[in-house]
Amino acid sequence: MLKRRVWILLVFFIWCFYWGNGCYAVGSENVYLGANREQIEKGEEVEISVNIEQNKVAAFNLFLTFDEEKVECLSAMENMNIIGNRIAFVWFDSLGGEGAKKGELIKFRFKAKEEGLANFQLEGEFYNQKGQLLQVDFKGTQISIGEEENNLSKQLPEEQGSNQEEKNSNLQILRINREGMVPNFETQIKQYYLTIPTSIQEIEVLAVSENPNATVEITGNTNLKEGLNQIKITVLSEDKTQNTVYMIEVTKTSNVESANTNLEILAIENFLLNPPFDPFETNYKVEVSNETEGLHLLAVPENEEAIVEIKGDTNLQVGKNLLKIQVIAPNGYTKKEYEVEVYRRSLKEEENYQVELEEKSEELQNAYKIEELSQPVKEIQAKHEGETKQELKSLDGFLIFLWVVILGIGIWIIRKNVNKKKT
Repeated sequence: MLKRRVWILLVFFIWCFYWGNGCYAVGSENVYLGANREQIEKGEEVEISVNIEQNKVAAFNLFLTFDEEKVECLSAMENMNIIGNRIAFVWFDSLGGEGAKKGELIKFRFKAKEEGLANFQLEGEFYNQKGQLLQVDFKGTQISIGEEENNLSKQLPEEQGSNQEEKNSNLQILRINREGMVPNFETQIKQYYLTIPTSIQEIEVLAVSENPNATVEITGNTNLKEGLNQIKITVLSEDKTQNTVYMIEVTKTSNVESANTNLEILAIENFLLNPPFDPFETNYKVEVSNETEGLHLLAVPENEEAIVEIKGDTNLQVGKNLLKIQVIAPNGYTKKEYEVEVYRRSLKEEENYQVELEEKSEELQNAYKIEELSQPVKEIQAKHEGETKQELKSLDGFLIFLWVVILGIGIWIIRKNVNKKKT
């Protein structure tokens, strides 16, 4: 076994030197571990896969570290070796690059031994079809063994809604067991977005209605397929007359960057967004003047291959308008929509606004004038205070001198009287 291992390593490095004319680091890549099940029982099996996001690899050697107290490795392959809690594995394409791999590279089977959390970590070297070493960021994974209390369900009783309005079909709480959902939940926001790796099969959702008697239905959160998935949360009011739908657009992919729908810049000429722009915030407000009929937008995606489509930036009506900026990711199916509620003031509102603006301007100017006028006064006061202190010091000196003189005269008179008595 050891001789075979040495031989494989030797062939591997000869291959790298021959095809790549020497191995040197290029590019940037993510290699991550995935699990086909995130929660298993003691005695059950789980598959841990090694995945690469973007590049094809024609050779790699890796070291997979696992929690040997919680799991044991069941896999046995010629080009792998297990030492304690560490798996060493080597692979190279014998076809000289034609059989290069992308996405899932290899799977290892494990069996659960003890309850608790089992961690898996990865390191190693990965080479492209030219034999060049890739710069890699590694991401490990974790599984739970045994019965695990559902934190989402545990928090449910203490987070019950208290609104008794029969027509209320709003959510009070929306939470999932995955990080990365954007934007942060707000009752009035109905659309959310999430990107997950291919190892995720389902997402737990906690949805609590404002009215505890409303009906909440969750669909689409299990058996997630690669590509675009929609988790739908439907809230039916207590009186069955109102229906509100909240949607989570979930992209399941091994190439996170191809699903990037973030804007790097979003700005409107001459007007400020409220709140200030944040790539993960999708809802904004802005108020514009009555004379504004159209807007000049700057919307730049983080990924230059993404497509940006803008609707509602022209023919603004008095009152509320909805401006939509849709970003379509390079993969062609992942989308995100930024919304800006644009309020165009009426003529009367514009007049009131200008009056308020002038009043504020006058108040500001008056404040500046008061500050300017008070400056010489402050200087005079400071000078006066300085002169007064100097005068007081002089007066103190004079009084001390006068007291010394009086004291001296008194002593002289006393001595003179004493001398007269003696004579």
